[in-house]
Amino acid sequence: MSWQAVARKDFEDAVRSRWLLGLTTLFTLLVSLAVYIVRPAGGGTFSSNAVLNSIVVKDGVTTTLIPLIALVMAYSAVVGERASGSLKLLLSLPHSRADVVFGKVLGRSGAIALPVVVGFLLPALLLALGPLNFAVGSYVGYTLLTAFLGCVFVGIAVGFSAAMASQRLAMAGAMGLYLLFVPLWGAVQFPLQIYLQLSGGVPGWLPLTGPEIFRLLRLLNPTGSFKIVSGAFLNGQLFTGGSANLHVAAATMLVGWLLLPPLLGLWKFERADL
Repeated sequence: MSWQAVARKDFEDAVRSRWLLGLTTLFTLLVSLAVYIVRPAGGGTFSSNAVLNSIVVKDGVTTTLIPLIALVMAYSAVVGERASGSLKLLLSLPHSRADVVFGKVLGRSGAIALPVVVGFLLPALLLALGPLNFAVGSYVGYTLLTAFLGCVFVGIAVGFSAAMASQRLAMAGAMGLYLLFVPLWGAVQFPLQIYLQLSGGVPGWLPLTGPEIFRLLRLLNPTGSFKIVSGAFLNGQLFTGGSANLHVAAATMLVGWLLLPPLLGLWKFERADL
């Protein structure tokens, strides 16, 4: 049960900090801004799904801001205690290194999920009273998916934190992945697009077509997989129809990003000399 103790302490420390209130306020204001932008100028009804699909929520809050906050919040989870010397004290208690890593993942995941859920649901109270078609199931489901995306990036950051010997390296790794996945992913794919155009298509030895390659690249990016899952969910088509396999692959990729980096970080952490 010791990993639960690590997670509880990590979460309680986060709840007592001022930044949690700040994050909750920020998410609430941004979702409220999306409501204001989507609301028809001349009055009338509008859909809560339109709010969730707006640029402010989908591309601003969800896939740009939340990954950044999660990475910044979690990159020092393990290596920070290692640098301060408190990690040796923590491991002198009945905690294994696996307890520390996965306890940190759980605790910091709760710390990012709480402001996300509150930040989305507070505007929902006003939305439910306003002139719109409020789809409760879709709104709550999207909120939980968004919180899960934050947990995925927490897992990535904690994995780096456990594997690295210094906070500087952990921060560089986490921020490097953020830059790759969020602002630079399109630039990474651009040379491939040019190559395929100039070469006349995919080489014969590669068992994939051009669209399949770009679909795979989209899946490899956790924000791309999230957009596939959340978009299908809001349209009421998740795991159904001709794209069901794509939805399953995207959901599997998100779970993989949540679990694999902490496992790799733990593998390196187990062999580290503290």
